[in-house]
Amino acid sequence: MIVAGGYEIARVADIPWEDRRNVDGWPSRAGMYCNDVENSLCMRLIDYPVGSTEPRHVHGGTHATTVLKGHTIVDGVTLGPLDVILGPGNEPHGPLHYPEGCQLFSAFVGSYYHSEVDELSADKHYELVQSTRIPWAAREPGFEAKRLVDAAFVKLQVEALRATAGARLAQPRMLAALVVEGEAVIEDERLGVWDFFYVPQGVEHAVVSFPRGATLLTVTLT
Repeated sequence: MIVAGGYEIARVADIPWEDRRNVDGWPSRAGMYCNDVENSLCMRLIDYPVGSTEPRHVHGGTHATTVLKGHTIVDGVTLGPLDVILGPGNEPHGPLHYPEGCQLFSAFVGSYYHSEVDELSADKHYELVQSTRIPWAAREPGFEAKRLVDAAFVKLQVEALRATAGARLAQPRMLAALVVEGEAVIEDERLGVWDFFYVPQGVEHAVVSFPRGATLLTVTLT
């Protein structure tokens, strides 16, 4: 991890990977961007191969898992880039099918250890968020955003933040961000697609600039 301008930067080319088949038998791998132990927040890149299926399961923590590339089919609904699976803690959800493979960004609050289950619960609180149904809203000059996750049962917000070419972010309010499209520049560091930065609290932060424009996926704890 690189530290620049008060940010902790993780490049996708350098993140450590874990073969999840060795952990839970699922045919996938997980790359760790950040394990924020103080906030019980784990942020990872999940890679499912072509033709794989994530079984129906339950876990103690809650995740907001955003599709980055490819698609997944859940409950007969097809989710693509910037769509989100919100999986509440202690509620069964799935299965999730990845017929063409899929890469996802997972923000997980609490324990991500899971157990496979056969049935869904009577009360369904898990959500499938289709981002195309959410309009972009103007923010400060040069930015617009759409809130993808803001659930009452978890202290987690996930937003898509779009910057125009030349926009500058002087006071970041998010806890972490993943570059989905374009690039971000922090001091002498250029961040490309799927590079990540974390915003530690209590320190001064440099301006984040977007010379060619960008779309970020941001994570904030409430």
